[in-house]
Amino acid sequence: MSEQQRESWGSRIGVILAAAGSAVGIGNLLRFPGQAAQHGGGAFMIPYILSLLLFGLPMMWVAWTVGRMGGRWGHGTTPGMFWRLSGKSWGKYLGVIGVALPMIFILYYTYIEAWCLGYAWFSLRESFVSHAGHYVDLRMFYDEFLGNGTTHSYFPGVGTAVTFLAITLALNVWVLFRGINRGIETLAKIAIPLLLLFCLILSVRVLTLGRIEGSVWDGLRFLWSPDLSALTSPKVWMAAAGQIFFTLSIGYGCLECFGSYLKRNDDLTLTGLTTASLNEFVEVIFGSMIAIPAAAVYFGAEKVPEIAGQGTFAIGMVSMAEILRGLPALQIFGTIWFLLLFFAAFTSSVAVAQPVMSFLEDEARLSRASASGLLLIFWMLGSLPVVLLYRYGALNELDFWAGTIGLVVFTIIEIILFSWVFGIDKGWEEMHRGALIQVPRIFRFVLKYVTPVLLLLIFAFWFQSAVVEGDLLAPAPKLHWGIIDRQIYDGEFRTLAAPAAERAEELAALEARVTDRVSLLGRDLDGWATVVLHPSAPLVVAQWSGDPALLDVLSPKDFQRWLTLRGLRYETPEGAPRSSIAINIAFQARYRQTAIWITRLIIVVFNAGFLLMIWAIWKRRYPDGHPPREVMP
Repeated sequence: MSEQQRESWGSRIGVILAAAGSAVGIGNLLRFPGQAAQHGGGAFMIPYILSLLLFGLPMMWVAWTVGRMGGRWGHGTTPGMFWRLSGKSWGKYLGVIGVALPMIFILYYTYIEAWCLGYAWFSLRESFVSHAGHYVDLRMFYDEFLGNGTTHSYFPGVGTAVTFLAITLALNVWVLFRGINRGIETLAKIAIPLLLLFCLILSVRVLTLGRIEGSVWDGLRFLWSPDLSALTSPKVWMAAAGQIFFTLSIGYGCLECFGSYLKRNDDLTLTGLTTASLNEFVEVIFGSMIAIPAAAVYFGAEKVPEIAGQGTFAIGMVSMAEILRGLPALQIFGTIWFLLLFFAAFTSSVAVAQPVMSFLEDEARLSRASASGLLLIFWMLGSLPVVLLYRYGALNELDFWAGTIGLVVFTIIEIILFSWVFGIDKGWEEMHRGALIQVPRIFRFVLKYVTPVLLLLIFAFWFQSAVVEGDLLAPAPKLHWGIIDRQIYDGEFRTLAAPAAERAEELAALEARVTDRVSLLGRDLDGWATVVLHPSAPLVVAQWSGDPALLDVLSPKDFQRWLTLRGLRYETPEGAPRSSIAINIAFQARYRQTAIWITRLIIVVFNAGFLLMIWAIWKRRYPDGHPPREVMP
């Protein structure tokens, strides 16, 4: 396929906005402040900035360079690009990760995207302000929406989430069907300005909140106070590198794919720098100015560490929802916040899905309509297990392999191919073809030696400490519980963020008895309890029933102790009389191994499927298995 037969970008600003759209996502607004808060605060910026200079920017330029060369060779994805870079038949098989990885990523990322769209709708309708006239427990609302809860107070099942997922899939495939120019570029020209406007509106709103339980400066102080001891941990350096890869969309194959639609002498050095700069501006400025400072204002500085430790999506869907519903104009600011997250995710998902479209069009030679239809089938079938097995950790498992390990492995492969196999001299020359700025020459050394060596070292240390020693490959059972008919209670149920050390040991021992039994039996164990909560006396378990195997290891007295160690209590609405209440609790100990291995099988199937497609396509198109002699057409 020649350059003239392939699509091209409509304008330079369109390229930059589309690339920025692939980079600017939920990771900028939620993942970045959460990562910084959990990995040394201000000290996190040291490995973060070093990762940007040693990994982010160099690999951004490499990705665009490899992509532009691939487009001239008629390839929009890394199987063809790596085949040409290496000049060997095995190169195309290394490139499979640049097609399989984005396919796996979009399976779960669009589900997250659908949550954002759903919450924008809930904000517009004020659904999480009250339910049938009663207080809404946002943690249970969130869990039940995703099918992760043990109760059904607000949602009867995952039907609502699946509806928003179907809408999200349809929007993504529609944009991809319209192509690079009329689809992705047009979306970026609309979504990125809207995203920046929404960021500005929300940042101003947070800055003008005044002081409620704390101040904006409490949040910024927590976020940026440096803990230099964190720099001795490989986990912190891996987290910084992973955040750079995630936020710049490095390692997904989408920048290479975007680069393939550039013309032979289109600039890519300034384009790459501009894209990275826009992304970093959104991430460091707006990512720092919204969620964590708002939490400090609304909950107080002492609660911020607990909120930051809840995880990326709990910050966005639970803590921010709690803040927004407590302020005037939820319909305006709540809808803007969740639409901001949706647009950020939408531009990223279509960008990451484009390599799969390009592979089907360029290599499999399918029409755009056929490629879109086949991609939709892959997408729907692959997303179904994510939804059904979400309660067992399927989404987190996919994110671990695709959003952490896969990115680094892909980047290591690409930098070695570019700098050592293809050659840094030819690569450097190609990078500066039509360049509007000269990349400092020090980056030749960085690309050939520093980037590959440091990536290998950081990845090796992290894998040993976090994966092998941390036993991340063996999924352990997890305990979940919820309050039946939660919607009828107007007060709040509270638990301790973390019990004292001596109580934590006792709590862990109680839970280990249950999880050991779950692992032994290989199935979920369910229980139900009636619990009486007194305003000034210890809680009492009045009734405890369930699976006999659960009752064998967790007696009513044990369950009562477990709830006590967790600090369960009920706080009545302000001004309401304090009295005893009886609540019903649904408890579940979940066996996760089967679901996790099914999830891993999905990863294997997609990789094997694309490998088989590559083998069949190349066998038909290139019978001798070798690239054409010319290095450059």
